[in-house]
Parts: sequence; C-alpha cells; structure tokens
Amino acid sequence: MNENLVPKDLRKEYTNKEILSIEQKYMIPAVTHYYQDPILIVGGEGALVKDNSGKQYIDLFSGICTKITGHHHPKFVATLKWQIDQLVYTSTLYSSIPYAVLSQKLAQIAPSGLTQTFIVNSGSEANESALFMAQKYKNNPYIVACTHAYHGRTQLTREISSAGWRTVPESHPPCVRFTPYGYCYRCSFGKIYPDCDMECARYLREVIRTQTNSAIAAFIVEPIQGVGGIIQPPPEFFQITYEIVKEYDGIFIADEVQTGFGRTGDHWWGIQNAKVNPDIITIAKGFGSGIPIAGFLTRPEYAAEYTTTDSFTTFGGNPLSCAAAVAVIEIIQEEQYLKKAIKLGEDFKRQLQTLKAHHKIIGDVRGQGMMQGIELVCDQVSKEPATQEMLKIMEICRQNGLFIGKGGIDGNVIRIQPPLELTHEQVEEACQILDIAFTEVEHTMQKGT
Repeated sequence: MNENLVPKDLRKEYTNKEILSIEQKYMIPAVTHYYQDPILIVGGEGALVKDNSGKQYIDLFSGICTKITGHHHPKFVATLKWQIDQLVYTSTLYSSIPYAVLSQKLAQIAPSGLTQTFIVNSGSEANESALFMAQKYKNNPYIVACTHAYHGRTQLTREISSAGWRTVPESHPPCVRFTPYGYCYRCSFGKIYPDCDMECARYLREVIRTQTNSAIAAFIVEPIQGVGGIIQPPPEFFQITYEIVKEYDGIFIADEVQTGFGRTGDHWWGIQNAKVNPDIITIAKGFGSGIPIAGFLTRPEYAAEYTTTDSFTTFGGNPLSCAAAVAVIEIIQEEQYLKKAIKLGEDFKRQLQTLKAHHKIIGDVRGQGMMQGIELVCDQVSKEPATQEMLKIMEICRQNGLFIGKGGIDGNVIRIQPPLELTHEQVEEACQILDIAFTEVEHTMQKGT
C-alpha cells in the first residue's frame, strides 16, 4: 500500500492535547470520554489496546462490548482488506455476495426456525425495525419492555428503555408498557430467590391484562441487561414470560445486541441458556466486531409481510460490513469461542467471588461467560450505590493498565465484556489490578468516616 495516498492529516502524529482541542472545538458535548484525562487510543492487539504514549491496557470492555474477536485479528483484517479491493459499497437494490453468504451463515447458527435476516446499521435500528414488524404482523400497537432495560437511542427505542438515560421530559407512547426485570439483588417485590415464585416474571400477565386490550404485539427483553448493570435473571424468568407472551398471542423478541455471538458461552445466543426459543433476535455490536452492522432474524411467517414500503436502509447490508460479519462468525467457530467463553468466564467469576469475600465495597458479582458484572455499594446491608467510588476505581484501574466499563441506573456497576481473545494470564492480571483499586478506595472510604 502506498501510504503517501493516505490523507496526511490522518498520518500525522498528534498529542492528547491537540486531539482534545479539536474535539472541543468541533464536536457536540454528546461525544464524551471516560476518565478525567481522556486517553488517545492508537492501536490494539488481541485483548490489549495501546495509547499514543505506547502504554498498553487490558481491554475488559472491548470498546462497548463490541470488539468480540479482539483487536487486529489476522483473519478479520485480511477479510476487510480483501473486500475493500473487491467492492466497498452497493445498496440492496442490487444483489451482493457478502449479504447472501452472511444471511445463509446466520440462518445456520440462529435459534430454531429463525431463517429470515434483515441487515441494518445499529442496535437501535435493529430493535426499531423488529418492533415495527411485530406491530404490523399482529396489527397491534402494544409493546412490553422491562425495567432497567436499554434498547437504543432512536425515538421508539428510547421510549422502551428505562436504564436511567432520560435527560429531558418525555412522555411514553400510548403503546409502551413496562414490567419488572428479574433483578434478584434488588428485587422489586422485596423477595429472595428461589423462595419468590418468580413474581417478577408472573407480573407480566398483570401488565397485559390491566394495561392493554389483553393482547400485545411484542415483548422485548435482554437475556442479560448490559447498560442496566449486567443483570441476569434466573432462567425461569424467561421461561415464564415466554409462556405468558404466547398466552396473549405476542411475539417474543430477545435483544441479543450485547449477549449474542457466544459472549455468554456454550451457545451463540444468550437466550438459549434459558432454553427459550424466541420469535425474533436482534443483533449488533459483536456482530461486526467494530465494523458497523446490525440486524434481526425472524421466522418466515413474520417476515413475509415486511416489505420495502415498510423499511429500507441505504447502508444496511453493504458488502464491507457483511464481509466483516462473515469473518466474525468463522473466527468464533474456528477459535472455539463458545467453549472458551464459558470456561474462562467461570474462572473469571471464581476470582471475582474471591475478591468479593475480601472487599466490602462489592455487593454482588453476577453474569455469565464473558459478560460479568460487579455491583459496588457503600454498605452491604443498605446496598447504597457506590457511584462516586466507581469513578475512582475506574481511574485507578486505568493508571494500572486496565479498562473497565460502567453501568447500572446509578452508575455503580463494573461491566466486564472483553474481547473473546482474552487470555487466562490477562484475567489474573486484571483481578490483581481490581484488588488494588478496591483496596485503595476502601481505605479512602474508611478515612472519610
């Protein structure tokens, strides 16, 4: 490649200060960064990223639960370079090989019966499209979502999200209803699993009976809530809600934007851990491992009436994104990520449980596979969220070469959603850094009292 053809402003070396100055001058405040002193990332390899000073960090957040195959995976990079040499873009007004191949591969790994694919650009768009299709098919406007959920930032997906992202007064559309999620650590009904009869799941029937015309278009749910704070209900939650949805002739949608593509281990899709076969799954993030692509898979009968007059996408299904997604699927298969995610995830969780036994700031450890959460509290009895302490822990981790994510409605949950290229040695090092951070912050908390 002739690097001289690359725009010189892209090839130029910048300091943090220079980049931040450009951002502050030309970007709206919605573009924000972690950390008091934002980091300028310039490279990555596997589960490591590198800043412009050359310092490396273990990336336990993979961007935002996105770089599932790791940074600079050779097959992923080779596929992108090859496809760029062939064809970067054509719309779906014309056939393309990557879209056709991808659709076939998705049908092969999808939950039973979900053979029809529609490709878009983001998780928000995927959820919006799937919900519209359900409403049209059922000729019913009612959608039920869960408390603490996050499904995106388009108009409708904002309205079905309740993970604490509302910044202006907004009224819910008349068609949206909410039901409790299975958040066992902070049960909405004050009960303790398993002696609770899964009241959170059964309450869905009450919502449908009293807040709809006793019928719904769809129930949309995350197998593990990501933005909401890595909340994972017991499997019965999904089994019971599925039966209720079918009782009222609804479509069951599993939002697999964060849980999909083997992240939870053993299965391709998080909902399969509960032995539930959904009607629709929505996908994004790890789907393209950093290349923008999203979509949904559904049954032929639901897809039959979803036509060009209902939805069209200029960039969805473009050859470059589809080729990247094909590579992602093959990498997951060839590298046996499904087995690795569950095995490494179990080891990770054991180490996190050990940390919990030694640190009072840890209220709960939860999750599965390579999607783990640590809820931080000021007091284990009152469960007061340790929101400010979370920010301090992020800074200490960053100083010691570790990236973690932040979630939960109170911003007090450590999100661990790393590339599946993460190694056992990196898990060990990450836990050592977390131990240092917890110890330092707890010491500060004791001094404060």
